[in-house]
Amino acid sequence: MKRYVMVLLVLPAMLMTAACGGGGGEVAATPQPTGDAIANSVQQTVAAIAVAQTVAALTGGTATAPADLPAVPTPAVTPPDSPPATTTAPGTDTQPPPTSTPAAPATAAAPTCTVVSGVNLRGGPGTVYDPPVGFAAANTALRPLAYTPFGNPQGAWLLVEVVGSGQQAWLSAGAQFVHCSVDPATLPPPANVPATPRPPNTATPTATAQPVAALPPDLRNVSGGAGCLDDPDINSDFQTDSRFLLRIFAQLFDPPPGESGDGAGIERVEFSVRESGYTHTERTAGYCIFQGGEPTCRDWPRNQFGQLTWGDGGPVVVDGNYNIDVNVFPKEDTFISQCNWTISLTVDVP
Repeated sequence: MKRYVMVLLVLPAMLMTAACGGGGGEVAATPQPTGDAIANSVQQTVAAIAVAQTVAALTGGTATAPADLPAVPTPAVTPPDSPPATTTAPGTDTQPPPTSTPAAPATAAAPTCTVVSGVNLRGGPGTVYDPPVGFAAANTALRPLAYTPFGNPQGAWLLVEVVGSGQQAWLSAGAQFVHCSVDPATLPPPANVPATPRPPNTATPTATAQPVAALPPDLRNVSGGAGCLDDPDINSDFQTDSRFLLRIFAQLFDPPPGESGDGAGIERVEFSVRESGYTHTERTAGYCIFQGGEPTCRDWPRNQFGQLTWGDGGPVVVDGNYNIDVNVFPKEDTFISQCNWTISLTVDVP
């Protein structure tokens, strides 16, 4: 391959010599090369290089450029710009804050009741549910379940559960017997009311009957008035008490000789309870509806079960409004007319 290159380099020189007439004889003066000659020489040199490169390509050899030719710089290859790396935020294991659960609304406190004074427990709303099914002492805790203003025979009643024992029973809703944390009237009505017990044809006490605690009734709405024809001659007044119900004070302003104080000039006092049919005549001062005498009256009678009765052996007292007529009779020899009282009141039986 080198030989081909050398030939190519020498060939232009020979051509130039021939052009100048070389070959023998006298040596002619060397002429100065013209611009065209230089240009032709350069063209020939370039052509020779091109031929050499072509030969090298055809023969698989390596062409060697003349030593005086400048090296052709190899352009630097610039890699294409790489797209900027995407920065990924480092992962985190921080958990999102837990979602707060709204607190449940506060539950209203359940209503409660407390026994003020000992009271009987019954199987229904009224004293007709007899005998009582139990007794609740003062300060007994109760859970109210229902309320009815229509007791039998009348009055307001509560259905309660005795805290601790779980017993369910009825008791009078009177403020003197029970105190509740809520107005009893706001409680629901009872789902059902037990049937009123039918009294037997013949009242036959049994040995197993449960006695009732001897609790006094509650007297309220008391009012009274007198109609005395000879009012200036009679001094009278009345007193109610849960122990003995009613007492009358009566005396004449001008009694017979030797008489003074309560009962002076008075022959008798008659009592009559319209609603129960009970009557009694009292001739001894003090004049008490269930008998008595100075200084105190006899307590309200009770039967063998401890229930209040209208007199000895009389009917059982039930809740209700009562009207009591009282007639005061002066002694006949005083010639003074009788004095009439009417006392009205409400009785709540425990």
